[in-house]
This record gives sequence, C-alpha cells and structure tokens, in this order.
Amino acid sequence: MKLVSFDVWNTLLDINVMLDAIAVELSKLMGTCILDVADGMMLTRERIKAMRARGEGDPKGALEESQRMLAELLGIDVELVKRAAARAVLKVNDEIVLPGAKEALEGVKRKGLRVTVTGNVMFWPGSYTRLLLERFRLMDHIDKTFFADEVKAFKPMPEMFERPLKTFNVRPEEAIHIGDTRAEDFEGALRVGMWSVWINPEGEGVRRVHERGFEVPEVRGIIEVLKRIEGNDT
Repeated sequence: MKLVSFDVWNTLLDINVMLDAIAVELSKLMGTCILDVADGMMLTRERIKAMRARGEGDPKGALEESQRMLAELLGIDVELVKRAAARAVLKVNDEIVLPGAKEALEGVKRKGLRVTVTGNVMFWPGSYTRLLLERFRLMDHIDKTFFADEVKAFKPMPEMFERPLKTFNVRPEEAIHIGDTRAEDFEGALRVGMWSVWINPEGEGVRRVHERGFEVPEVRGIIEVLKRIEGNDT
C-alpha cells in the first residue's frame, strides 16, 4: 500500500457541527426561526445527494448548484448562504474534529504512506474545509487535498478517485479510500480498483465485506485494516 485517501465529513470532521453552525448564522442573517432553516438545509442536502447518486447535477458547478438550491428553497439571495458558511467556519471550535481522526492520520503517516483528502462539497467551498483542517492541525498529517469544486467532479465519479492516484503515480491496487458513505465512498473507490473502507458506526469491529473492502465502526479502524492487508488477511 502506498496511499491512503480520507473522506472529510463524518470521517475526520463532524458534518452536523458545521451544518448547525451554518443554520445558526443563516437564521440570524434572515431574521427567522432556526428550525425552519435547519429543515430547509436537510431537505436540500437530501435532494442533492439523490441527484448525485443518479449521476445528475453539474460536476463543474456542484458548489454553486447546491448554494442556489438552498437559497431558492429558503427564498433568499444566495449571498446569504455564502455569508453564513463563512461565519460558521470562523466560529466552530474543536468539537468539529471527530474522535480518532488525528490518531488515524498520524498512524497512517507513521507507516510512511501518502495521505490525501478526497471530499465532496455542498453549501461551502473546499477551501473552507481546508481551512478547518489547518485550524485544527489535521493538515499537518495530510499531503494533498482534492475537493469536488476544484477537481470539477464529485464522488462517486471515477475522476475524484483517479486524480490522487495520477498525482502521486500510484496504481489503484496500491491505494485505499476510507469514508462514511457507502455509495459515494466505498463503492466509488471499489469501482476504480482501489481498496475501500466503509465507516459504519453500527458495525461491530473490523470485518472484511468485499475482496478489496472492509467495514469499520470508526476512522481509527483504518490502522487495523492496513495491518490485515499487509498480513494478506483473507
């Protein structure tokens, strides 16, 4: 194994903390009830995820598309969505970092492997996520980031997984991706020939679920997975 690719949200960082922060700031800017804003954000996220799962949507404008859809549902100018996201990035604290995230990154780096982040975007740009990774010192253990609005594709599209491989001249079978979404992360990585790990909080321990795939209950499970692959666990 030469490269480990991490998803960001609900793998390294807690998406709910970020969404709650945006909802708070957006409700302030709108002068409306936070519950209405939160419901609108949830509904928009579900619609966008369903679209992407069907292969719909504009890969080159995924960020703008999501911001526009939320603004239209709430009946506001898209600028308020952008401002709320910016405010949220400035205000969230270290509770946004998931338990085990730093340990997982450090453990992988100690093995001498390349470490990348491969993340989709929705409501805020990848640069904001990169800023959060810097703020909480996770970038200290990451070699390079690949975000959908910069790659001009989104998971589970092959381009999102192939870009890190091409950047570091690594073959698919020499790389592994870990993330919390089965369709976007687990199946997307498998389709391009990578090893893959699905974070299932309801799972019991580390277990093999595919010829090149594992299930783990939390991100720290990547260390055990790498040990099993190195030991040719079947």
